[in-house]
Amino acid sequence: MVNSKFYNNVQACSIYDGVFERDQIPKEVQDRIYGIMQIMLQVIENYPIHSKNYIFIDELMENNDQNMRMYDSIVRLSKKMNTEILPVVLRCDLPTLQKRIALKRQRKNRKVINLNSIVEKFRTDDLFIPPSAIEIENSDMSIKEVAQEIVNQMHKLSNIACTRKNSL
Repeated sequence: MVNSKFYNNVQACSIYDGVFERDQIPKEVQDRIYGIMQIMLQVIENYPIHSKNYIFIDELMENNDQNMRMYDSIVRLSKKMNTEILPVVLRCDLPTLQKRIALKRQRKNRKVINLNSIVEKFRTDDLFIPPSAIEIENSDMSIKEVAQEIVNQMHKLSNIACTRKNSL
């Protein structure tokens, strides 16, 4: 599981926690994180696990150069490794999202610096939805239910791919 977001990165957060708001990270820091991600992708390419199944976690925002650079890097890696990408977008209503963020921060014994700014970001910024993404409304779903739905979608796609392959 790979998370390239600065504010979700445990090591980076332990150093910079509370210094930057999540959307005010200096370009130099973003570029260094991008460089680290490129190294991580090279490691994945050179030492793939047998299944070649990886989970990349990101909130991709429309018109955000940093987000698009990260996504494009993963797409390029997928092509090099001859693997498929299954983009999944999880949708959640704002009150539920607000509760989940607050609870997650409490579980980690971290204070919520500005929950309203986090929620406002989801209201004002458009999420980038990759082509052929599967969207799951998860407001009323448990983590296990969401995971099961993703697995079901993976099985559907693999069955479609097998059917196409057999019909050739």
